[in-house]
Amino acid sequence: MQPVLPHTAYPDLAYIRKSVPIRAVAEQLDLAVKGRMVHCWRPQNHQHGDRTPSVGLQERYNIAKCFVCDTRALSPIDLVMSVLAVDLRRAVQWITSHFKVPPARKGRHIQHQERWSEVFRVGTSGTALEMLVRSGIWASLSPAQRSIIPVLETFADPQTHKVTISYRGMMRYAGIRSQSTVSTGLKRFQTLHFLRVERRWESDGLRACNTYHLCFDDPEFVEHANQHLLQQRDLIENERKLRRQARNQRRQTRVLPVNTLSND
Repeated sequence: MQPVLPHTAYPDLAYIRKSVPIRAVAEQLDLAVKGRMVHCWRPQNHQHGDRTPSVGLQERYNIAKCFVCDTRALSPIDLVMSVLAVDLRRAVQWITSHFKVPPARKGRHIQHQERWSEVFRVGTSGTALEMLVRSGIWASLSPAQRSIIPVLETFADPQTHKVTISYRGMMRYAGIRSQSTVSTGLKRFQTLHFLRVERRWESDGLRACNTYHLCFDDPEFVEHANQHLLQQRDLIENERKLRRQARNQRRQTRVLPVNTLSND
């Protein structure tokens, strides 16, 4: 194991992206590497648990990408963040403890291309509320719909992310009085692809409480969140431009005070 860089030295992230071999990183992470392919560490996203490897290693470009889960290629840092479910700082610490990485040159402007807020990725995007809020989807939901999500997340199993609950239960804990409001909200969540409904029936044929599966790692939801994020950024940038134009206009129309004093 390589020694970790001292706290006073900042590791060269560009070196990690280009020169720390992606294959070696995958092997150190104990991933099942077969030739140029790797078994995905997110088998729940694959129909047969990724029995056939779906993650391709492109050693020429030093990247990895799952053909099912990833919307963009993963650098060595991204790969560690995804597999270990850690943030950028801890991923870099892990890499510097396993590989020899030089410190960044003094005075160099450091750019973090792996900041998670730049793009949402399956399995590495923080909590559900972070994704919803940062992408701007949260603001597009009605107040009632916003009150249902925390209820589902609170009662969901932390491992399976599933919860079996009745409409009346959701109404009680979310403070909603109408079953149709709950139904509309659940349909909206399914349209956004972060909720799946498993309908259940009693032995006598009567309907039982449904089971709801929160799937914020669903590739379709992640893609939708990324599209919404880009729209949100465009909106923010446009608002900034309008404010700058308004400030410039105020400066141009500002009336200078007239000096009424006279030497006469």
